[in-house]
Amino acid sequence: VAAGAKGVMLNHCEKPVSLAALHKTIQRADEVGLASIVCTDSIREAAAVALLGPNIIVAEPTELIGTGQTSDMDYVQASIRAGKDINPDIFVLKGAGISTGEDVYRVIRAGAEATGSSSGVVNAADRAAMIDEMIGAVRRALDERQKEAV
Repeated sequence: VAAGAKGVMLNHCEKPVSLAALHKTIQRADEVGLASIVCTDSIREAAAVALLGPNIIVAEPTELIGTGQTSDMDYVQASIRAGKDINPDIFVLKGAGISTGEDVYRVIRAGAEATGSSSGVVNAADRAAMIDEMIGAVRRALDERQKEAV
């Protein structure tokens, strides 16, 4: 916080931690005013983590990270429900394999609040164009979701 951090990312596949450690760290993040972002690999893990009260769950099967292959829609929808059924205020971000605007559109349209796409941008021939494509996909998907809700 003193250095300007706004949040903390926990439990990424390179640095997994126990549920007990996550619980303590999420509580500490809340105490000091940091947003807590927790990566989850499975539906079961997403539900368990949701019980701990983070601000954001990142649902991303480890085996798909950086592959350009996205989760099927069953996983996308089940991971969103796993968090939202426990706490509707948790944001669910869908990551792993997101590499095109169409990937972004699909997961946002399915109900995710956000998506991760590090390798999709870094590996793009034109990074700026890919970012524009992905941002446009978010806007289209959110607009369509909003129209359906009315």
